[in-house]
Amino acid sequence: MKQYFSYFKYLFIGIGVLVLLTVLAEAVKISMSGRSNHSAPEERVYDEADVLTAKEEEKLRDLIAKREKQIGCDIVLVTIDRSLLTEYGLEDTDANWEYSMQNYADDFYDENQYGYNKDFEGDGVLLLDNWYEGEKGSYLSTSGRVYQRFSSYMIDDLLDDVSDEVEDSPYKAYRIYIEDVYRQMARENSLARMMNPLALFIITLVIALIYVASHLKYKEGEKTTSANTYVENGSVRFNVKKDTLVNKVVTSRVIESSSSGSGSGHSGGGGGGHHSSSGASHGGGGHRR
Repeated sequence: MKQYFSYFKYLFIGIGVLVLLTVLAEAVKISMSGRSNHSAPEERVYDEADVLTAKEEEKLRDLIAKREKQIGCDIVLVTIDRSLLTEYGLEDTDANWEYSMQNYADDFYDENQYGYNKDFEGDGVLLLDNWYEGEKGSYLSTSGRVYQRFSSYMIDDLLDDVSDEVEDSPYKAYRIYIEDVYRQMARENSLARMMNPLALFIITLVIALIYVASHLKYKEGEKTTSANTYVENGSVRFNVKKDTLVNKVVTSRVIESSSSGSGSGHSGGGGGGHHSSSGASHGGGGHRR
């Protein structure tokens, strides 16, 4: 029985991988089948700073509605024109500025129960843009799959793209925000969407059969020895080979961890991970301008 399992172990491993991928594919298919959170308001664009025209707001709402269905994540935009530092009773420092923006953005998201799939820690993102003189800047709050996807580096990139345009054209900057989120989340979903269970089964089965067939052929190879292989002139001959240690050299190296250093933000998600006042897990980051 043990030899039988060893012989077909790769076939069993392939089947196991197939089952796992099928489960993941079905989970993604279910999560992308439609919005399941109906607690959040329908509004996605809150232009309290009045930096957009009514027509521009409608265009952004239409674009958000389209992208939300494609990636299965809520996309929210909030603009304000007031001093959050004063409201939170904080001194004017960069750290306090980001803290106040983070609190406001996270609370806005949580209190309105945003999240495409659920109303607490659901999949979604919110961009808060403050136009108050002396406190101008943007903060990105991520949740759910967006939080898991976006690293600190990716958040900085998105905020850089917004900052480059927002003073000249708020509408263009906010379109960039929506499209940047869409591109990153669509890239994450593209492989999962291709995980068709039938295709996975066929691919895995073909690989397993190729392995079994090649392994059987290998086992049926010609013999390389005979009864007289080690007989020479009527007597037994053995070839003896020895390895003799001539010298020993030991080299030591320091291998740095891939997780260390300033570049760690390039890999993985969870950028700016923290908990909001309601206890929900969020990621995020801010750029003051």
